Amino acid sequence: MQLSWWQIVSLLLVLPSVVESRVRNRQYDEEKDTIIELPSLGSIQGKILETAWTKREVLQFVDVRYAEPPTGLHRFKAPRPIEPWEDVMDATAEKIGCPSVVSMDSLRKLDDVLDVEDCLTMTITTPNVTSRLPVLVYIHGEYLYEGSNSEAPPDYLLEKDVVLVTPQYRLGPFGFLSTKTDEIPGNAGFMDIFLALQFIKHFIKYFGGDPSRITVAGQVGGAAIAHLLTLSPIVQRGLFHQVIYQSGSAIMPIFLEEDPRKQAQEIAKKAECKMVTVRDLNTCLMELSALELLTAFMEHALEKSDLGIGHTGGIQFTIGGPSGVLPKHPYDLMLESNFSYPAMGGCPKNAGSRVLNEIVDNDFERKIPDDDYSTYDYIDHVIRQTVGTDKTMLLTSFVTHDFFNRPLMENGTFDTLIPRLIDVAGTLNHKLPVLLALNMNNKHNPDNTFLYTFDYAGEFNRYKEMDEETNMQSPFKAGVSLTDEALYLFPYPEHVTRLSRPDQLMARRMVDLWTNFVISGNPLGSARVGYWPPMTTLYGPYMRIDETMTIGGNYFTEFSATLSDEENGQSLIREVYYLRSRSRKRAQNKRRKQLAKSNVRKLQNPKLGGRKSLVKRPNRNKIRF
Repeated sequence: MQLSWWQIVSLLLVLPSVVESRVRNRQYDEEKDTIIELPSLGSIQGKILETAWTKREVLQFVDVRYAEPPTGLHRFKAPRPIEPWEDVMDATAEKIGCPSVVSMDSLRKLDDVLDVEDCLTMTITTPNVTSRLPVLVYIHGEYLYEGSNSEAPPDYLLEKDVVLVTPQYRLGPFGFLSTKTDEIPGNAGFMDIFLALQFIKHFIKYFGGDPSRITVAGQVGGAAIAHLLTLSPIVQRGLFHQVIYQSGSAIMPIFLEEDPRKQAQEIAKKAECKMVTVRDLNTCLMELSALELLTAFMEHALEKSDLGIGHTGGIQFTIGGPSGVLPKHPYDLMLESNFSYPAMGGCPKNAGSRVLNEIVDNDFERKIPDDDYSTYDYIDHVIRQTVGTDKTMLLTSFVTHDFFNRPLMENGTFDTLIPRLIDVAGTLNHKLPVLLALNMNNKHNPDNTFLYTFDYAGEFNRYKEMDEETNMQSPFKAGVSLTDEALYLFPYPEHVTRLSRPDQLMARRMVDLWTNFVISGNPLGSARVGYWPPMTTLYGPYMRIDETMTIGGNYFTEFSATLSDEENGQSLIREVYYLRSRSRKRAQNKRRKQLAKSNVRKLQNPKLGGRKSLVKRPNRNKIRF
């Protein structure tokens, strides 16, 4: 077929724009496609992003406000839904995270410039605003006193057809301080997520999400909130439909408090509040600036840290009180429940190394107290920092019987106890709470409850201070530490954004597993490629996620995973640390002997005394490299 001259000219005119469009691979127009209208609220301007691997274009709406500012008389109270707005809401750039102890330097600069407590926002990322795709609501973690939704960038997960929503909630004293009164009822941070889910349920269809397929996931504190959403009587069924617990649940002792007023009074005292009545206490706490409240909270936490869990206020769910969130202990609510959601949950293999590393760094100040501590002292210290003071000694009895043998109990030193202490910390703080939550879940949903252990040891740890390069002065390696599975779902923090080829393969596997569960309710997808059996007993079966995936029968064996690896020649003990330590001790002993001999000679012959140096020498024990 011959083309006329005008057809040829037309093709020549059109071809450059077609080629340019293909080169740029633009699916969306920056001006037309990034603005959406939310009925009865207003318009939102988002932006275009590209995913990490295929450079797929997606739309992101950053820090969309879902609540009015929780300030003034509304501090500590349940959040209020966002009011309609007139101008187009700019959702193209990150706003501030909720105030926390790690953002205090920023608060000092911003406190007079803007409302730092106006932080109740969510970021929504979608492949297509006209679709009806399953939704993953990811609640960021840490221990309810720090973190933000920037911890969950969409670069990996949005390779798949899901909508990712990452809400922010009030942290520390702003979200969890309580006097059990109407003024400061407690559980405000939980109520933030509850309101966020109502916003998502109502408006997610305008972002391309399906309101009938919402999965709530979280890590550590975020997982505890996700679990509490399944238990609290104020949360109506149908608000979400599935859950994922990463290293946490609502029955973690660190997150529970029945008498929070005592801690609130102690924090207020740090802020020099004058208190005669509870009303005085409430008024003073509400009138403090954000920086003053955080400073008092931090001073109180540092003062009480050695006492362990249960002595620091402002980081726990309040049991009882006027909020109605938790009328009784969550374990009692679990026993009474006759309903559960499809669920998946688990922990990294060496989850306890994070807690033990903090004990060594903060409590021991990197000086191992073998001269002062017995095995019982080490066990007691770990128990205090994971579940609180063991007043009845029943827990100590269980730990000593199940994790330690008689020679270690009589003659153990820190280096010989490391694997067991990591396992004790990981089991009490993370593995057991997740297992108990899934046990109860399995009772009512036996075909849709999936348990895992994350065993893949990649190049990085999610917490940089736990990385091999950063942590060479620690007596042990981090192993597969707390929340390490998250770095294969989200390119965060900065030091883990450039993955090696094996780590990238693991990231692709993790994205497949998590999004398969979000889409179909099964980690291996509707096609069931492979086999991940749901739980059928109190302890399994479960999946070991590693370079190859294998099925385990009894999850109780994971309680001693670090010790098992040690016995199989895969030790986390850093031998070079102890070689250096022993070498230093030998050198110190040698210097002491030489000094003692020198002093004896000086006493015998005063002329050898010499002139005393006026130069102060540094204490070697105070120098840290």
